[in-house]
Amino acid sequence: MQPWTDELVWAAVDAWRWKPPSSQTVRLHDYELVVTPGSSALNFAYGFRVEPESRTDQVLRDLRARVESMGGTGVRISVTPLTRPAGLPERLTALGYVPRDEAEVLVWELRDESGRRRLPDFRAPTGVGVREATTDLDYRNYQSLTSTIFGEPEPSPETSRAFLEEFHQRIQDGGHSDRFLAWEAEVPVGVAGLEVAGPVARFFGTGVISSHRRRGIYGSLVRSRCEAAAERAAEIAITTARIATSGPILKHHGFRRVGPFAAFDLRW
Repeated sequence: MQPWTDELVWAAVDAWRWKPPSSQTVRLHDYELVVTPGSSALNFAYGFRVEPESRTDQVLRDLRARVESMGGTGVRISVTPLTRPAGLPERLTALGYVPRDEAEVLVWELRDESGRRRLPDFRAPTGVGVREATTDLDYRNYQSLTSTIFGEPEPSPETSRAFLEEFHQRIQDGGHSDRFLAWEAEVPVGVAGLEVAGPVARFFGTGVISSHRRRGIYGSLVRSRCEAAAERAAEIAITTARIATSGPILKHHGFRRVGPFAAFDLRW
């Protein structure tokens, strides 16, 4: 098994793309654009590389115009050590982009040097269980709770139908939805997402409703996905954690910090 150096982790972070099922993708010289028509929160410019730096402002103006022409009302740009130019955050701020919460990339290696499974030591709180979504009702709970926890608008009816169709297709193709819910007394109280691509497991969208935080539910959602990823032969779990909240929890339980991660939003 190859050692997961920081360089390999950043390459995996940079290569990851979330493409909502009703989105459109355009590959351009400077970035890859994913736009969901009618949405402000489901539009992303991935792999941003602009050289020379003098082109940056024009590329950003063209980016907004392209998103608008595709029916989007906002866009998010992520910044990693591979992003160019190095001064992109300053240019984004000057053009009205709003930085999201400070975040960091953390990893958990799911195998030790001999290839044996490793799992973080999170203990499930009494009365709370985590299970993968398998029914339409599960998925609707997942979608609704995600919007509530992260303060995002509910997807349009068309986008919601596309998400549900994708959910069905995931289960049909691979036997997994990769969407998890934490439950207490049959009431959903937390959500989490998973993507497995070869040796890499990507964790995202992990959250717990405010009334149930600080009880260990977040950790249960992390461990459940580690178990699911390890069963599918993934070698490493990668997540982007907020420095002020989830980051300290994960690092306390042995996740390794790779470096800072930034994202900037513009909406109109």
